[in-house]
Amino acid sequence: MDDYQNPEPVPPASQLAVLPFLAAVDGYLRENLSVPRLRLTMHRSMTREGRDYLQQICPYIGDQGIEDQSKVGRFSPVNSRVIGAAYESRNIWRTKKFGSVDELNALIERVDGDSANSYLAVPFLGINDAVVLILYADCEELNFFADDKRVERIAYMGQGLCRLFDGLQKEPFPQLRNFPLQKGSANSGEPGLYPIHEPCKHISPPKFQDVIAFNYEASVA
Repeated sequence: MDDYQNPEPVPPASQLAVLPFLAAVDGYLRENLSVPRLRLTMHRSMTREGRDYLQQICPYIGDQGIEDQSKVGRFSPVNSRVIGAAYESRNIWRTKKFGSVDELNALIERVDGDSANSYLAVPFLGINDAVVLILYADCEELNFFADDKRVERIAYMGQGLCRLFDGLQKEPFPQLRNFPLQKGSANSGEPGLYPIHEPCKHISPPKFQDVIAFNYEASVA
């Protein structure tokens, strides 16, 4: 992906803004369940040199809490895999329901370390339905995100996050600001979308009313 394969720093305030939310979603998903290899993270729309990318803005939340901090700040093309499908369509995307893992595996080509059988990407939309954030989750449990109720509840939780940060746009904490990000032209690469996924057009994604970008930093102003 040209010069942006290497991670770039993400303001700690931006990471801390989403980690408690992801921890809450993780707690909900694990309620009374043992979900093998469940992990969640968040990406944001980001522009560099006039080109739009998706940037992972926090570590994965997983079985041991915070995991794999090495991926924080990495960039992806806006059409990359299931998060790219969510970005381009402005819809929630997930893995379809399958009868067996063998049936699913017949449709994908595994890469080293990829053992997930269920994927989810939830876009958080802003003004004019521009994508601000994308929640990404995966796990080894077959058909885990094929449950409409489960996906709907995650979307409802996301809407609560939107209300919170809409309020902070109007009445921000002292010395904390959401600095605007410029928009550019889409940077696309090889989509790499598995044919095992589907859009959830019947479930509305979370939507901000006032937030147009997610770039929280400490400020002396």
